[in-house]
Amino acid sequence: MKIYEQLQNSIVPVELGERSYPIYIGDNILNSLGETLAFHLGRKKAVLITDSNVGTLYAQRAKDSLDDAGIKAGVIEVKPGEVSKGKDTLFSIYDELFDLGIERSDTIIALGGGVIGDLAGYAAASFKRGTNFVQVPTSLLAMVDSSVGGKTGINHPRGKNMIGAFYQPAFVMADVAALKTLPARELACGLAESVKHGVIQNLSFFEWMEENYQNILNCKPETMTKLVAENVKVKASVVSQDEREGNLRQILNYGHTYGHAVEVLFKVNGENQYHHGEAVAIGIAHANQLAVDRGLLTEEQSQRISQLLTRFNLPLKADFENHPEISQAQIEEAIKHDKKVRDGKVVYILPESIGKCQIVAM
Repeated sequence: MKIYEQLQNSIVPVELGERSYPIYIGDNILNSLGETLAFHLGRKKAVLITDSNVGTLYAQRAKDSLDDAGIKAGVIEVKPGEVSKGKDTLFSIYDELFDLGIERSDTIIALGGGVIGDLAGYAAASFKRGTNFVQVPTSLLAMVDSSVGGKTGINHPRGKNMIGAFYQPAFVMADVAALKTLPARELACGLAESVKHGVIQNLSFFEWMEENYQNILNCKPETMTKLVAENVKVKASVVSQDEREGNLRQILNYGHTYGHAVEVLFKVNGENQYHHGEAVAIGIAHANQLAVDRGLLTEEQSQRISQLLTRFNLPLKADFENHPEISQAQIEEAIKHDKKVRDGKVVYILPESIGKCQIVAM
């Protein structure tokens, strides 16, 4: 297959026994989608699930690649954003899958960011008790985090990502050329997860980001290919050891315990004030302070992490000043209802140093 020659060292494996799969990372590789799908799953039908923003940019190109490979493909388009990550949109997708005659041996392809990946993934996991699934992430956040590891799901009025399944794709294709069309704010959201991966397990990657932050912000293709690959190596390593978040995989929640509460509670005109990566950055700063207070992390290292987050245009504190209606007690109450509570205790991931962390129940 040509894509193997094209990408060389930019194919990262996720080792999960019979559920193992490759992650293809490169610049302008979307045209290889059809060839790659045919190689892995044969030339049966497929359906692209995307949103109206991403669909305008990439759906036709993806469909043409599938058509060229002899794969008949339909397109299902939903509204962009978290508004689509619920049961109403999910059931409308089921209706369209029935209309398209999708069978279990056919393939559902998620083309978009994290919302689409989670939504399409759960549709694939649940429709007819499981169809083939492929991830084609188009945002940095999805490339470095949500498209890897098999977490799929939808939101419930009582919590984010509360309904879902672990369901691994046949492969992931991350075309870093898509990042050139990404708004700066969305790029920053993916960089929050990149900082997370460096802090929890990879000091050399963290140092590389410090040295190359300007090229990262400018989305240089070679730099972004390495950025995504290094992120994926960290996450793939963790997922391969703990697929269903029994223990080790919890370290991927660094910054998420406090961050999820901030993401849910802070609203402006009914919409979340903070995007996911921004809330995670605030959560990282909060976790760092807890680590400093407990004598686990030095103040110098905490400041070093904060400096990199700031360079990536990410916030460090929630805007309590303009939200007097939100108290610390409300955040603590929201945290108690998060998935990361174990035996009644809140689980925090606290860094001991850059590149090493520990799981702490509080």
